[in-house]
Amino acid sequence: MRSIVVVHPAWHAGHGAHGPEHEYRTYEPVVRAVGTVSPLVEVTEPGCLVFLSRGPSRYFGGEHAVVGRVQSLVAGTDLGGFGVGAADSRFAAMAAAHMAAARARPCIIDSSVAQEFVDALPVAALHRLAGVPADVVDLFLRLGLRTCGAVAALGERALIERFGLDGRHAHRLVTGTEVRLLDPGAPPPDIVRAVDLDTPLTDVRHVVGAARTCIEDALGAVSRTGRQCVRVLVSCETDHAETSERIWAEPRGFTPATVAQRLSWQLEGWLVTTGEDPAEDGAASSGVVRVVVTPLECRDILVDQPLLWGGHQENAERASRAVGMAVATGAGVSVTVPQWNGGRDASGEYGRIPVDMVDLCDAGAAEQRVQEGRGVPRDWRGALPVPSPTVVHLHPPPVRVVDAHGTEVSVTGRHELSADPAHVEVGRHGFTVLRHAGPWPVEERWWDHVRRRRLARVQVLVREDRTGLERVLLLGLETGAWSLLARYD
Repeated sequence: MRSIVVVHPAWHAGHGAHGPEHEYRTYEPVVRAVGTVSPLVEVTEPGCLVFLSRGPSRYFGGEHAVVGRVQSLVAGTDLGGFGVGAADSRFAAMAAAHMAAARARPCIIDSSVAQEFVDALPVAALHRLAGVPADVVDLFLRLGLRTCGAVAALGERALIERFGLDGRHAHRLVTGTEVRLLDPGAPPPDIVRAVDLDTPLTDVRHVVGAARTCIEDALGAVSRTGRQCVRVLVSCETDHAETSERIWAEPRGFTPATVAQRLSWQLEGWLVTTGEDPAEDGAASSGVVRVVVTPLECRDILVDQPLLWGGHQENAERASRAVGMAVATGAGVSVTVPQWNGGRDASGEYGRIPVDMVDLCDAGAAEQRVQEGRGVPRDWRGALPVPSPTVVHLHPPPVRVVDAHGTEVSVTGRHELSADPAHVEVGRHGFTVLRHAGPWPVEERWWDHVRRRRLARVQVLVREDRTGLERVLLLGLETGAWSLLARYD
């Protein structure tokens, strides 16, 4: 089945630092543009989409006409270098699209030379374009197999005996026998799930929340057969009969959280407009009234192997199931995970987001969420130096800071202490100041009379008068009053 691929090779390098939500949201104009040619488009990842050539070719008068139209539509979005490729298989079309990006013109591989084209591709393309594990490709190279044609010459049986499922996948890629249809056809009615909303919803979070049960039912119907869904079609319809359809793929298998996340990305690019006229912006002009979830491709649940440096992927699966059981115990139970928000205030550097909007089994996404959040930079001018405090008070208790003569310590307009702090009182506990550092000033939104803030922070090494224990405190002076912001242990 011939496929057409549109790829932006540098998309992740240019947008990945700002988080996956930003990647998908900014890629939505490309998906909308291509959606005018083919209504059913699969977004394999931000910066890459694929659709079947058969239907559009019949409508527009040939594959060359379709590719030319897609080329002009994507160029009109002005979102960086891209390539459009067409070939008999998805793997070959992906390689053709990358060649087209390098040459700045479309690349169409005729069926008569399709196998020769794949045979000449370097074996490293299996990992870069088709997701074959890097260790498998590395072993191919060490065996002297430099091209895909050399891998195909080994035969399917030899590849399966040595590499198992990865070998079978590689053989199907290099021989062009891997078929992944985008057309869902007529799926079994007991797997398709839909939710009809009483009132049109225009808020992304409200739509995702309303569709949560629908998503769980669809994936539950798949899991009861002993399989897991790896490709899903999500369709949304507005009160004005506008539709948005996306096919999402997840090689590790979808969970309700990951499908909800994909639905959120799909709606953020469709419901949220950037212009005053939704029609000109290509977005929906009304709220969503219907969401349909259709599993397209399933696979048997695979046994996870132990991780190389200890631990087990199954532990993450168990943690995810435990969280689901905890949330199901009562309406008042909520589970959240941290996400980096940035800023200069220690109490606001990390926020909390609902666990049902993230994939607990994705270690890479978890690291990105803690390190970058939604693309917020780590380095903030005026932020606290490392290491971070151990305990941060959301509601800082008041303290009293005095010098050696018992006089209240203040901070001048030039951000200097009026005197060296000698004693700190926190409630009924007294502390003797051994050393201090700072102050570090924070002046935010000085132009806003309501939200402007002027804060001075000081670190003090203290010894408790009663027990003699030493610790480091972070104190803050705001509106003439000292408070205990955090503690270092």
